[in-house]
Amino acid sequence: MPAVACRKQKAPVRVHTLEGESASLPRVSRPRAELSVTKTSARTIDVGGEKRSWLLVEPVELEPGRRYPLVFVLHGDGGDAAGFHQAWPFERATGRDAFLAYLDGIHASWDLETKKHNREVAFAEAVVAELEKERPIDRARLFATGYSSGGFLANVIACHRPGMLRAIASNAGGAPYNQLERWSNGYPKCPGQKPVAMLALHGERDMGVTLDSGRFSAEYWAYVNGCKTDEMETTGYAECRVYRGCPPGSAVGFCSIPPLGHWVWSEAAEASWTFFERQ
Repeated sequence: MPAVACRKQKAPVRVHTLEGESASLPRVSRPRAELSVTKTSARTIDVGGEKRSWLLVEPVELEPGRRYPLVFVLHGDGGDAAGFHQAWPFERATGRDAFLAYLDGIHASWDLETKKHNREVAFAEAVVAELEKERPIDRARLFATGYSSGGFLANVIACHRPGMLRAIASNAGGAPYNQLERWSNGYPKCPGQKPVAMLALHGERDMGVTLDSGRFSAEYWAYVNGCKTDEMETTGYAECRVYRGCPPGSAVGFCSIPPLGHWVWSEAAEASWTFFERQ
């Protein structure tokens, strides 16, 4: 994982102060969900002959006839699913309204380099296929969020599997670098790549993966999605901006957190889930 992803030099982005509520990222007032409304279980699955481990977080009670979103939550290097779940319980934001899949990397890390037939992408696909047989998962509402290398992986999955994920949120991560193809402006491109809504959240004091990496990942998806890459607008969060002119369902935003180092912002789960819901 690079400390800083390459970033093209460009003119400053014009920021418009929005009057009224942001359509892409409003600040939604809601209490933190009680952990008692969900339950967690350890799971394993065979992926290409490898035994992969993950945690399923699901609502204790399901509404009859309802189909639920699924959010992948991806740890950073040196971590694991159980530890990251304890440190960052995303269900505090989603409550009983989504299923969560905390995936475990092999040797506490992720393969971000394999450009084709990537084992991590296959892992995510296998989890979806298994859950669809057992739980009321809405295949049209799959999301991914991750921290550090897990944030990079969310980008990689979105790039490698066009149409699989509806939106991603990256914390202290970066764009899907070093892919098989190139966009006309030189940015990395995956075969058949399609727009994916994206929110990049990054600490201004991050010395592990510097701020430019997160900023570039937002610029990257703004370009891929066809947004106005030279115009942004304010949101319900003072730390966050979204690009203007993005097609419906393909919003792109960037949150620059002044006091934060190499970790997850205290409001990241709330902001990410709100962003996902708006897509």
